[in-house]
Amino acid sequence: MMNAAHLHLVLNHFPIIGSAIAIFVLLIGILKKSDDVKKVSVLILVLTALVTIPVYLSGEGVEEKVEGNYEDVDESFIHDHEDFALYSFIAMDIAGAIGLLAVFLYRKPKTLPNSFAYFLLAVLLIVNGMMAYTANLGGKIHHPEIREDKLPWEASNNINNNSE
Repeated sequence: MMNAAHLHLVLNHFPIIGSAIAIFVLLIGILKKSDDVKKVSVLILVLTALVTIPVYLSGEGVEEKVEGNYEDVDESFIHDHEDFALYSFIAMDIAGAIGLLAVFLYRKPKTLPNSFAYFLLAVLLIVNGMMAYTANLGGKIHHPEIREDKLPWEASNNINNNSE
């Protein structure tokens, strides 16, 4: 049986990857001047927004399971992740609602105007950035290897200097 933590871990990459794919497909649609491709990106966005719902809702169950139960968990990141996840969730749902509106407004034979495509691209870039930041905060909860304040190449220099 899948618990909330498992569900969250299985689905939590979809908002980032789905919005990135929607951006990529939308850019192709704009560059190729293909209305059908632009509309596919809108459908990807709507589906991604739908998947984001269980990702967000399962977060509380993960928090209950993790807090106080694991030595390698840094609980100081949980609340930052949770707070920013709410903003990202709201932004994704707004983007999804815009996409859903586009599905109805621009269905065949109507074309999806470039002005709308550029607006949607800007929204998607913002949402994808928010989702990536939320994921970064979430990763810091259980992954000490990404909590370092130093840049990766600085950390490797310290290892080399310490071994001499």
